[in-house]
Amino acid sequence: MKVEKIVTERFILRKIKKSDVYDIYTMLSNPKIITNLNMDLHTSIKDTEAMIKDYLEEFAKGNKFPFAIVDKESKDLLGVFLIKLDLFDDDCFEFTIYIKEEYWNKGIYKEVLPYMVKFSFEKIKTSNFRGFVMEKNKVSGRVLENSGFIIEKIFDVDGIDGKIKSYLLTKEMYEKEMYEKENNIEKNYYDRIVTKNEKKRNK
Repeated sequence: MKVEKIVTERFILRKIKKSDVYDIYTMLSNPKIITNLNMDLHTSIKDTEAMIKDYLEEFAKGNKFPFAIVDKESKDLLGVFLIKLDLFDDDCFEFTIYIKEEYWNKGIYKEVLPYMVKFSFEKIKTSNFRGFVMEKNKVSGRVLENSGFIIEKIFDVDGIDGKIKSYLLTKEMYEKEMYEKENNIEKNYYDRIVTKNEKKRNK
């Protein structure tokens, strides 16, 4: 699949390049960033080179879609949004996002997530899209919930300090959300109609 640049209000999302290695190493060698990810700390630039090599090889197979988050004005690489095939569910893609520490709390995640959701359902054509968040990471959890994701489960992983929340967005949920936006239908309208009709029947 050919991946075009995706442009948001403030950022450009493009496929990762080998030359991004130093920016990505800066992020993944930072313990504060790694603590929110199910990944090992990168202790050498070679760790990052190997990871990018894997990203690009798996991209060619259609299993991974690694996007660099680039500032429109400065052209600086601020983070990475990786979409990858769920190893335990071949009808689902999941994602990981990591952002340079100095750009935390700037609304980057909130801005790029809808574009990545759209790409996943309309270009990759997945049936399900899943994100994992450390339970203690309240901000990321709220971003997902405000984007229509629902909590699927909460679980432990050996070697990770704290519980992990699994969030899910299905194709049906996404299509309903898009239909409501296009037709200016407020959320929960259908649920309220069903509830109202049920009350009438029960009288």
